[in-house]
Amino acid sequence: MNTPAFFDNLKRYLVVLTFFTVVNLITSPNYLWVVWPALGMGIALLNDLLDLNRSKRVG
Repeated sequence: MNTPAFFDNLKRYLVVLTFFTVVNLITSPNYLWVVWPALGMGIALLNDLLDLNRSKRVG
């Protein structure tokens, strides 16, 4: 993975989670279910970041 691809994924993560947060606060403000997609997508984003670091280290 290269740096621009990582930042594209980061932008998508932020846009999707912003949308999910708005939907969550409108539909069920007493339960923040948006935490669960944030964790799942965050794990995938962390994996992309670690892959980026590995590829830079290897050459």
